[in-house]
Amino acid sequence: MTPVSSASASSTQPAALRAGATRIAELDGLRGIAILLVLAFHFTPATGPLHGLAYLFQAGWSGVDLFFVLSGYLITGILVDSAGRAHYYRNFFVRRGLRIFPLYYACLLLYAFLTFYPGPIRWHDYLHPGDSLWYLFYVGNFRAFIRNAWPGAAMLTPLWSLQVEEQFYWTFPFVVAAVKRRTLALILAGSVVAALIVRIVLTFAMPANLIGAYVLMPCRMDALAMGGMVAIAVREKPAWLKGPWIGRLTIVCAAVFLAICVFQSEAPWPPLMRTLGYTALDLTFTGVLILLIGRRQPALLKICRLRLLTWLGIISYGLYLLHVPALAVVDRWIAPTLHIAVRGSAAFFVSFALAIAAASLSWLAFESQVLRLKSRFTAH
Repeated sequence: MTPVSSASASSTQPAALRAGATRIAELDGLRGIAILLVLAFHFTPATGPLHGLAYLFQAGWSGVDLFFVLSGYLITGILVDSAGRAHYYRNFFVRRGLRIFPLYYACLLLYAFLTFYPGPIRWHDYLHPGDSLWYLFYVGNFRAFIRNAWPGAAMLTPLWSLQVEEQFYWTFPFVVAAVKRRTLALILAGSVVAALIVRIVLTFAMPANLIGAYVLMPCRMDALAMGGMVAIAVREKPAWLKGPWIGRLTIVCAAVFLAICVFQSEAPWPPLMRTLGYTALDLTFTGVLILLIGRRQPALLKICRLRLLTWLGIISYGLYLLHVPALAVVDRWIAPTLHIAVRGSAAFFVSFALAIAAASLSWLAFESQVLRLKSRFTAH
């Protein structure tokens, strides 16, 4: 999951993206919903009144797929609008690096500190048995697949989705620059089909490996590709996004996903979820995105423009990187100090508050300051 600055837009062309433009509130709000899902998943209470909602909270892993769809939509829009302009590659990779790398590597240091505190950091244990060396180079998801296990340093666990996105974007700008938009749409459609096929093959060929279909880029590129197809449709066939079939398809796909949750599990691991379930989920979120930017569905617009959601969307990258450390701090120190149950319902709210406070501080004092440098790398 990687937030990308949304662009300003008129009511007649809400999805138009221009380098350096301001944010679109409703897309920030949709991103805010995505991060709330992820936080609910990781903060699921083990005790107390909210424990009764644990089944619902545990479906929050789906928020990462919403991030993927949004990322594919926004990044594809930026790339197709700037393809052919001066410094196309430089601007994209430098601006992306400014958004992703500073906080990412700062958080790797923070994770090391919290992993070993109050003792000194044992760098060998952190980099090798803890698997952090793989995450330094954005290939930690491959390590998780090879071991069929999450990293030894537990705080690294959520970073797999960042590896998926970056691996996709290592090559995608070159594809965008090399082909016409309609050809690009066909490539993205093929990626959606290919991802499903790869997941099916992997599920049957390696049934004991539950993690691979979840964390490998070729298995998850369909969500990114679906978002990219919407970006192209906005520019080439905007009328397609206004059809009544969008809402119907979204409801059908959501029903398929919910049926798998009910009859198998809300977790991402059952075979049907790892194959058809991911596709249904990504189509659902793609439909929601189209209803928001194409159909301009009033109720959805109103929800996604709520100030709390838009703020959470703005700070969502920091929230994603800092919410697990916040949970660790609550578990180790704050919950015992407040005499509340670790991973209890009260701790659920404390963890949310601490994560949001930390991410807000990160945005105001660090991220937004670094992002000012992006203005030096814009398309002309």
